[in-house]
Amino acid sequence: MADFSLETQTERQGTPVGVLSVFSLPPKRFAKNYFYAGTTDPVHCIRIEFEYGGVRVPAGHKDALVGEGLDRVRCDPAAERELLAALEQANLLRLTGVYHWIDGADPRRNLKTCPSDYDWMRFMGNTVPLLKEQGWRVEVDPRFTLAIHAPEGWYVDLREGEDGSAFEARVGFELSNQRINILPFLLDRLRGGKRTEYMLLDDGRKVAIPPERIELLTASLLELLDKDALKADGEALEIPWVRAMELARFQTLEDFQTALPKALKQGADRLALVANAPEVPIPGTLQATLRDYQREGLNWLQLLRDAGFGAVLADDMGLGKTVQALAHVLVEKESGRMDAPCLIVAPTSVLYNWEAEAQKFAPSLRVHVSHGAGRAEHFENFATYDLIVTSYPLLARDGEILLKHRFHLLILDEAQFIRNHKTIASRVVRLFDARQRIALSGTPLENNLDDLWSLFSFVMPGLLGSHGVFRNLFRKPIEKADSGVARRVLARRIAPFLLRRTKDEVVLELPPKTEMVQRIELTLAQKELYETVRASCENRVREVIKEKGLARSHIIVLDALLKMRQVCCHPQLLKLDAAKGITESAKLDALEERVCEMVAEGRRILLFSQFTSMLKLIEAMLEKQKIGFVKITGSTKDRKTPVADFQAGKVPVFLISLKAGGTGLNLTAADTVIHYDPWWNPAVENQATDRAHRIGQEKPVFVYKFIAVGTVEETILTLQERKKDLIDGLLGDQKKALAKWNEADLDELFQPLETE
Repeated sequence: MADFSLETQTERQGTPVGVLSVFSLPPKRFAKNYFYAGTTDPVHCIRIEFEYGGVRVPAGHKDALVGEGLDRVRCDPAAERELLAALEQANLLRLTGVYHWIDGADPRRNLKTCPSDYDWMRFMGNTVPLLKEQGWRVEVDPRFTLAIHAPEGWYVDLREGEDGSAFEARVGFELSNQRINILPFLLDRLRGGKRTEYMLLDDGRKVAIPPERIELLTASLLELLDKDALKADGEALEIPWVRAMELARFQTLEDFQTALPKALKQGADRLALVANAPEVPIPGTLQATLRDYQREGLNWLQLLRDAGFGAVLADDMGLGKTVQALAHVLVEKESGRMDAPCLIVAPTSVLYNWEAEAQKFAPSLRVHVSHGAGRAEHFENFATYDLIVTSYPLLARDGEILLKHRFHLLILDEAQFIRNHKTIASRVVRLFDARQRIALSGTPLENNLDDLWSLFSFVMPGLLGSHGVFRNLFRKPIEKADSGVARRVLARRIAPFLLRRTKDEVVLELPPKTEMVQRIELTLAQKELYETVRASCENRVREVIKEKGLARSHIIVLDALLKMRQVCCHPQLLKLDAAKGITESAKLDALEERVCEMVAEGRRILLFSQFTSMLKLIEAMLEKQKIGFVKITGSTKDRKTPVADFQAGKVPVFLISLKAGGTGLNLTAADTVIHYDPWWNPAVENQATDRAHRIGQEKPVFVYKFIAVGTVEETILTLQERKKDLIDGLLGDQKKALAKWNEADLDELFQPLETE
């Protein structure tokens, strides 16, 4: 150490100059460090200093004695902070904090680094030039070994395959006027290879690939996981035309050059307009005033028809999907494009509802309902009609005849009826020859993501791949692993072809809906019966689960829960000796009191139960009170008359079994909905409620859910929210996926009833 005295000491001060040194340290420096043990790569470092009058001090130091002469440097913290602001976005890490004691020979020991090669590329390419502009002195050691290149542009090249049924996609980037194929790199990542952020070229160069670009491309090219999709030379990927359309949309990205066949480019240009489809004139023969969102729906259907695509119109129940579809048919007819009839496939319960709606809103259409014993007489005359309406059950009988006809439009109403892709109806509708396929469904996703695959395999075959590929790439990652990436990819892929507006979005065009839960205490006799049934059922369920496992015991579990729910509704529903002598029901008594009050107030009531035997008990109660009613169950043949009588105000109460009347009915005369017993799936309950709360309703709607306190019915309310998460996950905000049943769920469901 040099001798010094206060007399020889020099004080340095003034405006600091930032000095940034970049260098690499050899790996041998880290041989004893467990974090770096065995590495053969150099460690790239950054040293940040400030210079005062020719003397450097580390960033962040206060006044100090430095140098051989131990000059005193008076630092200016405010000026240093101002200079350091340019480094705030550089994402630098303190090297000593990450790799412990890095360089014992460095007295300052104040080194930083970038967390990844890609961050180094951005630092050297973006941050360093900015520092120089602000007066920093940047010193790069000749031994600094990091050399990373950045793509100079991106390209996607789509060409028709040899047979014309598929496209060959070439995707990559440009570097030094050379096109680099990125497909092998993406394939390696998708199949579990090393997750690096740079691509190593054959000549040894490293090219940093931005993480957001990797995510975009891997998400859009999941077909790489299909071992047969990549061509033998590794240069191109074979994809169906509907998937080629998704890649064609890359032309909207600024740094992508696209080479597209003319037809594909035109289709991509149209798809880019789906969020704001061009206005279509309202057909002159439409006898309805379309609301703003319904006009948007018509514009959207027309845009997709023009582009040659199918559509899933998934508006909430009651928002007028039928009138939007009829307006679409009228536009096609008035334009002269409709040279073949349109086929509507609907549940049996709403066949004549389509006929009535067409007569009301589109009287110029020639409509034929293909139903009943004499329907075969009209098969040869289909071409004389504009609209043919048939039912899902009849597809099994009439499918062979119907498939001989060509249709302009094929529209599935309540399209969730084909959610099981293995049913006859689901298989038959995929075989029809139609210019455009449209699915109407307020609940496109009821149980799991297979529902969605089934709909799109009808509307847009190939969009979501084969069923096996879809389960591996989307359903399992989303439902089991809660994969946000897979959910975003799926949502983005179906977005142009699915239009959903909820009641909340058009709330100004609908009267308010108020939902209330009526919690009812069971009678003492009901409580004792409930506990007896619950304990017995739980013991049986636990035994079966122990023997077979939970996954193979669902039938036993559901049967046990059914018995518990029946006790809550009325003991007389239960076919057990212990229940025969119990004729009282707290819930039925509460219903009787509430309905009498409502009818006296002039309320019009829809009353739903899933148990037809419960409806019979309610029917007897209404007769005792001399309250008029009509009823629809699965065995009802004439549905027109009860609907007409209720809508005309002849009776104040409409009894409806949940499955028979939960869809297809327009009952806007009602202002009150009562769910006597809860159902597992909230979408089914909402469908039922929407018989009253729909377009055309002018009065506020009140919805009551009757729930037995402390029972399995309260647990069902909780499970309903879990199911709702999956439905919202793809059709609305992204949320967590549906949770599977587990032991904890069973503990909730079989929780003992609290007694005093």
